[in-house]
Amino acid sequence: MFTVAAVAIAIVATGYVVLSHGLAADRAPGRIETFVARRLVLLSIPSADRSAANPYAADPGAWRQAVDHFGEHCSICHGADGRGQSEFGPRMYPPVPDLTSVDIQRFSDGALSSIIRNGVRWTGMPAFRSTDSDEEIWKLVSLIRRLPTLSPADLRPQHPEDDHDHRQAATDHAAATIAIDGTSFQPDETTVAVGGMVMWANKDPFPHNVVSKPGGIHSGDIEPDGAWRFRATRRGTFEYVCTLHPGMHGVLRVK
Repeated sequence: MFTVAAVAIAIVATGYVVLSHGLAADRAPGRIETFVARRLVLLSIPSADRSAANPYAADPGAWRQAVDHFGEHCSICHGADGRGQSEFGPRMYPPVPDLTSVDIQRFSDGALSSIIRNGVRWTGMPAFRSTDSDEEIWKLVSLIRRLPTLSPADLRPQHPEDDHDHRQAATDHAAATIAIDGTSFQPDETTVAVGGMVMWANKDPFPHNVVSKPGGIHSGDIEPDGAWRFRATRRGTFEYVCTLHPGMHGVLRVK
């Protein structure tokens, strides 16, 4: 009964916001709108998911294993420190939340896991269940829990190539650049070694993106003269596309 009443109140409040202020995306949401949005997110998560326990909650090192994943897939919107001050975060609507804030930290581990797994409609938060394992998602939850106390040094990449010899080897055999030019990927087939960095550079006068669910590749929009880097950590052959221009196809082979 309480849930039905809460939904009804949320709908009425949402209607008020829309009628009063419209749906413009160039202004910060007010307190009512923010409250309604967060309440609807929580109500959309099944109670069983909200109460789910993080199997890595007692592992003090689990968060470290998610640092690279966060840097490669989450920081483009959430910022390197999770506070939402990235190039895109403040310009999105609603703005990307500060993961270190009290409001976000109040979410249960199960709720955070569900949001990462299923995404959030009408926001820029995608669903990662098709690309990330349960283990990866739960370790991201562990990292989110630690973000308020972590320093920039803590969030530096944990790749073994931080060691000089490994870093030099990676530079020698793994670097690859793919130009996005003439609404095509050039070259359209690229091979790198595991741990290698791939860069897509947009030379067209309009945005593109690079997406491969099996490969865990999700660039977000790459603006003209912009570039996006991805570290290949999983062996396999991964087809990718630009979802803005579906005729664009490429293949990344990781050996």
